[in-house]
Amino acid sequence: MLGGLCAVAAFAQAPAGRVPYEQGLLWRVEKPGIAASHVFGTMHVDDPRVLALPPPVRTAFDSARSFTMEVSLDSANLLTLATRMLYNDGRTLEAAAGTDLYRKLVPVMEARGMPEPVVRGFRPWAVMMILAMPQQSSSEVLDFVLYKQARARGLPVSELESVDDQVGAFEGMPENHQVLMLKHTLETLSTLPRQTERLLAAYLARDLGAMWRVSEESTRDRPDLKATNELFERLLLTDRNRKMVDRMQPQLQRGGAFVAVGALHLYGERGVLRLLETRGWTLTRVY
Repeated sequence: MLGGLCAVAAFAQAPAGRVPYEQGLLWRVEKPGIAASHVFGTMHVDDPRVLALPPPVRTAFDSARSFTMEVSLDSANLLTLATRMLYNDGRTLEAAAGTDLYRKLVPVMEARGMPEPVVRGFRPWAVMMILAMPQQSSSEVLDFVLYKQARARGLPVSELESVDDQVGAFEGMPENHQVLMLKHTLETLSTLPRQTERLLAAYLARDLGAMWRVSEESTRDRPDLKATNELFERLLLTDRNRKMVDRMQPQLQRGGAFVAVGALHLYGERGVLRLLETRGWTLTRVY
């Protein structure tokens, strides 16, 4: 998503036992009489190791007739996101999070160039996202690089979600759950660079199962976060997966589509790949 779902996926829960689609980033999607399309799992980062597309991915992308992504990171969407991250009704982050947590957050945010008067206006989920994201150029993350290349080639470009869809997933969480997520992110902040590096390694190994296990490690033994984890997984993954699969059908039916979504959306029984399978599509791992 806009902020990079991999960075906040610590609140997803690991499924029990073996699950489908544990390996592979690029999948051919087919039905009889329809030209094959491809679904590609991305990582929303600007790391050169991720930006260097492997030959099978480059071949599929270069031969595509259309490009579909979660949502673009253009200036209009970023402006909308920035507006939605702030309270507009007089409430404050200190009132939502409590004075003790707020006082711990302020110096951390100031170190990221955000003075206290600005921090005061943020919603809890927004601060959590800011802290969890790698500090990087949003215009150079893999998804947006592909978007720019598709535009340069004159391909039709479609988005599976709007900023309202993505922000709405966070806003659908009661504020007490947002605060719990924020508190946990602050408590584990020092571990995030190492976690991101491990996620990168798993991504480069095309190991979706390992990515999922890394992402849920920090909450695995936290019963106090169980309800928050379950709500997060439903709103940020399961519900969005269903909507994305619904919305990619026109492109897949036309054939020749290249669909790029965050890699963790591909994984598991309720992931995008399994949902496509239930719609009658044949999936073959390419890479």
